[in-house]
Amino acid sequence: MYNSDASFSPSDDGESFDSYLDQRDDLTSDSDLDSNNGDSDECGLKLDQESFNFDNEVQLYAGNLHPPEYYIQGIQEPTKRSPYSRYAPLTQKRLIDVENQWKQFCTNVRLGDFREVFKNVSVAILEKFLEWCICQKVGKNGRKKPGIQTAGALNTRWKNLQIVYKVSVGKKFTAAIYDGMKEVLQCLIVKYNLRTNRRRNRFITVETLRDQIETLLSTTKKLFPLGELRILTALFLLLLAPGGSRPMCILLLRFQDIKVILARDPEGGPNNLLIRFTPEFTKTWLGAKETTTFTVPEGIFHRSLLLSPQVFLLAILFRHKAFEASSLTSPECISKLTIHPGENELPIPLKASMDDTYIFRRTILTLTGYEISPKEPISYNAMAAWIKGVGRILGIEDNVICYSLRYFTGNKLDQSSNVSDSLRNLCLGHAESMTFQRNYLSREICADTFAVVLGEAQQQALITQSCSIAHSISKRRPTHLTKAQIEAVKNDPRIKAMKQKIRNMPPSKERMQAVRDLKNAKQRKKHALLEETRKNWTAKQAVDDIERQLRGEEFTAKSVEASSSPMHPAQESMVVALRAPAETTIEDQNKRKNKAIQALVAYCSVEEGRTPNCNSTVVIKRTDVQKTSPSPSALDDAVLSVFVSRPDERLTRCFLCIGKALCLSQDDAMIRDLINPFHSSSDLSKHFRRKHLLNLQPEDRIHCQVCDFTLQHKMHLQRHAREIHGTVS
Repeated sequence: MYNSDASFSPSDDGESFDSYLDQRDDLTSDSDLDSNNGDSDECGLKLDQESFNFDNEVQLYAGNLHPPEYYIQGIQEPTKRSPYSRYAPLTQKRLIDVENQWKQFCTNVRLGDFREVFKNVSVAILEKFLEWCICQKVGKNGRKKPGIQTAGALNTRWKNLQIVYKVSVGKKFTAAIYDGMKEVLQCLIVKYNLRTNRRRNRFITVETLRDQIETLLSTTKKLFPLGELRILTALFLLLLAPGGSRPMCILLLRFQDIKVILARDPEGGPNNLLIRFTPEFTKTWLGAKETTTFTVPEGIFHRSLLLSPQVFLLAILFRHKAFEASSLTSPECISKLTIHPGENELPIPLKASMDDTYIFRRTILTLTGYEISPKEPISYNAMAAWIKGVGRILGIEDNVICYSLRYFTGNKLDQSSNVSDSLRNLCLGHAESMTFQRNYLSREICADTFAVVLGEAQQQALITQSCSIAHSISKRRPTHLTKAQIEAVKNDPRIKAMKQKIRNMPPSKERMQAVRDLKNAKQRKKHALLEETRKNWTAKQAVDDIERQLRGEEFTAKSVEASSSPMHPAQESMVVALRAPAETTIEDQNKRKNKAIQALVAYCSVEEGRTPNCNSTVVIKRTDVQKTSPSPSALDDAVLSVFVSRPDERLTRCFLCIGKALCLSQDDAMIRDLINPFHSSSDLSKHFRRKHLLNLQPEDRIHCQVCDFTLQHKMHLQRHAREIHGTVS
């Protein structure tokens, strides 16, 4: 509607609109027009037209961007906003859930309209509502609910109900109701035996963080769709540590929130590669909060590259070609850079086109396999599950959570003599110190208090290890159920009764639902049995170790699980490069770092497949092949085998998979699976539809690698597959 000049606003130095109009008039002076060398008439006409439009808009809207009707309509028809819009999205969802529960309670108990019940609310009604929430075991669409099981969850439900009441009625509960509810909450906790112990806030130490990242990068018990997700998970942990940020702040980092800078060392050392990142605050109560910027210098002679965020971040930046300088294509280029004399920093800009792109993005299925999504970030639940799973593989008893590093950073900042309480609160995003003391200060007293009492030297390293999450590490700790335990779940009377019921049911929607219920029941029972096994393992194994030692026997070794497969060659090269010891010279140290970055970039594009399920048997339809890597001639033969000589010929190899194999290195183990033939052409057709056609995205570029031919759309691909490669879909 408006041109560029119409949106002009007066400057901050107090100049009026009249002075601006005078300047506009000066633009059309003869001296300025004469300087255009022949284009004066056209340029002058354009400037006069712009000035005319601007003057008319100022007169029409009285100096405002909108006409009076715009504001009149807004007054007569106010904008409809959510009553909980001031809260964060997750909090809004919880408040809406509580509001719906209140409506459901008033309807089921036949109290009448929920608004009228709110107006005449009493302590007795509120008590029965909270008791109803505790006892609610079935939710929407018949799904089972655990109900309220802890005192903390009950208190949270009560606080959310206060907000819902205030929004609905326009005022808070009376003082008498607040006093009465204190006793009600305590009685409900005792009546239903709700757990009062809070989640253990044990922190994770630097040594455990290094072991966690090393296990994450080297394990084959946990697979990711794409190798880049391993690297992003490690980078997520390394960016959590410096400022103790909330996990969602790091997950929502965009490329514009990251600055890479080459800085001069004021103490005369070599130039340092700095990372500055500004996570946005996720708690938006009463508006957005001020952001904080953290600066992470590079450890030139770092003890371990596994703890270097620069290595992992540069790998991601080179992987996506994010640098503005087109010649900056490898880590060796950064090693050649220096800083202009008289200046302290050399910024290394990133592409402006990637400003709004998330760094931590999930994978999506495309025509030829997995790729990083262009705009969808990794969810918090997915990242938390990966970190928890790797912690179990490492052998930690307690669940490793994203907040473990936040606890660690908060306690370290609190103990540092160089960090004030105000700076600690600023880093953690707390308004006051009471929040840290209540939720983050470790309830495991991390100090040798008895040594302080005796006046002796404190054994701080021992105390820190004992109070951290690493105190229980054991590679022998079970991570999966044994075969005997799985058989026990199958022979459970309830499970067997559900199976028998399904056998007697005819094919129908009810039978499909019963099959899903059976699967969920088995999964819940397996999960509960595994948690119970892990909970009791420490004491049982300790007794067994004691008895064995007293009998003069050796410790029991952890059996090697069949699901543990060898590492991918690119994964093995990556782990070796990151484990390389520190060098003594800057040149050798740069080579060590650059080699690690290149290994990470090479591993980003590796598709790992699905995590092996130790509790089930996977049926593979393809024919058995040799376990060694195929020779180059085998790939050439596979390429020649996907072309038909007559229209009715049907083949058993997928031309898209073979085309993908052509893009991989010759030693890639995935080539063997990609060129492997199916049993029949019908199996190939099923694979082609499920693996490729169903995952074809509208924006995907369809290109046949074996023909080096670009296809226009989905139907063109299907016709090409049938006529050229004998694949019917």
